[in-house]
Amino acid sequence: MATRLLICPPGHYDVRYSINPWMTPHVGDSAPDAARQWDRFVELIGCVGDVELVQAEPQAQTPDIVFTANAALMVGNLAIVSSFRHAERRREQPVYRAALARAGYATTFLRQTYFEGAGDALFDRVRPILYAGYGWRTERGATMQLQEIVGCRVLPLLLADERFYHLDTALCPLSSGHVLAYMDAFSPHAQTMLRRAVEPGYLIEVSVDDALRFACNAVEIEDALVMHDCSRRLRERLNAIGYRVFCTELDEFIKAGGSAKSLTLRLDDGPAAGIAAATA
Repeated sequence: MATRLLICPPGHYDVRYSINPWMTPHVGDSAPDAARQWDRFVELIGCVGDVELVQAEPQAQTPDIVFTANAALMVGNLAIVSSFRHAERRREQPVYRAALARAGYATTFLRQTYFEGAGDALFDRVRPILYAGYGWRTERGATMQLQEIVGCRVLPLLLADERFYHLDTALCPLSSGHVLAYMDAFSPHAQTMLRRAVEPGYLIEVSVDDALRFACNAVEIEDALVMHDCSRRLRERLNAIGYRVFCTELDEFIKAGGSAKSLTLRLDDGPAAGIAAATA
C-alpha cells in the first residue's frame, strides 16, 4: 500500500518573521534555492518507495504553509486540524482544512487550546502510544484532549530546549520499533517516561550534532529514511537495523526551523494496532 503524504510547494516561502530560534538570524533572507531543494526532495521520496502525494496549494501571506506536518494529526479518516499558537501561522488553518476535506477526510479541532498537529504528536509504529510534545507550541491541555480521541495511550513529553520547539525535531518513531530521540530536548521527567516506554535496545539516542542536522526530522517510506543529513555513525546504526538512508539538501527550510518530516504529513496514520489491522 502506498504511503500517502500531504505536501505543499514553496510558492510563497521565505523567512518573514521570527517565531523560533532558527528563524531569528534569517528574517528577511530570500530562499533562492528553496524550490530546487523541494523539487529534489519530492523526486527522492517518490523514488525510494511507493508514495501517493496529495498537494495543497501555496497561498500568499502563508510562507510556512510548506511545513504540512503542522497541518493536522491524522487518526484514520479523521484530521484533527492544528490551532497555531502564533498569529503568523493561523492563516494556514482554513487552507489545510479545505485540502484535507478535499482529500476525503473528516476534520475537527481541539477545544480552546494550542495544538500543532503531527509536528507535536507522533504515533509509535509498533506500540499503542501517541507521543505528544508540549511546551513551546502545543499546550499540555491538548494532550489530555487527544487522550479522548485517539484510542491509545498518550504520552505527554515536555520539550525543554527551544531549538527543538516541535516534537518531530527531536523524536522519530520507526516501523521497526526503534525510536530516534535527542534526549536533551526533553525535560528530565519526559526523558524518564521515554526510557520506560521504549525498550533500551530500541531507543536510539542521537547526538546533539545529529539533532542539529535535523536527523530526527526524517520521513520513513518503507525501508527508507529521507532526511537532510546525519553522521556516519548514525547512518551505520540505521543501516544495521535494516534502513536505507537518503540525505538531500534542505538547508533553505532549516532557516525556518523545519526539514524533511516537517515538509510532509502522513495521511495514512493512527494508532499502531489500527493501522496494522487496516493493512493486514
